[in-house]
Amino acid sequence: MKKALSLMFFMLICVYVTSFVGVVAGNDSKTTVKFDFDGLQAIAFGDPNKISDGILDVAHHVPKIEITQTFNGKVTKLYTISSQELKGRVININVPNRNVAAKRYFSSNIAKDKSDFRWCLDIENDLFQKQLYLKEDKLFCKIHFNTGTFYAENVTEEKYQFMAGNMLHSLKRQFGVPTAIIELGKGDNLVITGLEANLSLPYSAGVNYQVKITDLPPPSMSSMDHFDFYYDFVKTNVPRFVPVEVKRATFDPRPIACGAAIFGKSVIK
Repeated sequence: MKKALSLMFFMLICVYVTSFVGVVAGNDSKTTVKFDFDGLQAIAFGDPNKISDGILDVAHHVPKIEITQTFNGKVTKLYTISSQELKGRVININVPNRNVAAKRYFSSNIAKDKSDFRWCLDIENDLFQKQLYLKEDKLFCKIHFNTGTFYAENVTEEKYQFMAGNMLHSLKRQFGVPTAIIELGKGDNLVITGLEANLSLPYSAGVNYQVKITDLPPPSMSSMDHFDFYYDFVKTNVPRFVPVEVKRATFDPRPIACGAAIFGKSVIK
């Protein structure tokens, strides 16, 4: 009887310890840092060791980076980096001691997975099937991602086709917005260098960060053909295809005003 009670007591202790460890492990969740890109910026994937974002230097557009923290549903603004602070800078985003290079997310079934990065428009691969070579000396600033995963978000409901004057491109499909995420484990710090002072976003249980990188015009200019500006920043002479909704392509076509574009073959140093 005593042996049976002892065995039962021992088993209860084991269950308690296992449950306690599980709770602790459950609280040790990842901290995510999400990057949103909006406005005129060229995200280049030609370097296998890093992914680079070149902010375009366009009149009336104001580059800016805003960093917020979310904890228990409360959003707190941490940093606002103005255009004056960004001008001419080369910024690096890294997690020290991490040897995982930045990458694109590709799923096994793109038709069913709208997070697959291939939903984003790649100007070089989708429109021209060749490298166009970015004019780096004309960029407002550069941001290098040394780690992180890039994926698609907010895939359009409507299909788009691409027009250059009266010339119609064969490409016709939906496309998404480029987004990136970096996950931080216990003890990790995401470090942003290249500014006046380095910034650090540390792992903290229950905390997530959002980094909004924008290069937008004032609202009064939102209907202009801003996509056309990308062709001023490439060295190769190609037709200036801009996206328009398929259903509107035959009357008063309206291109997308401002959005980050992908250059799958080019490199930003």
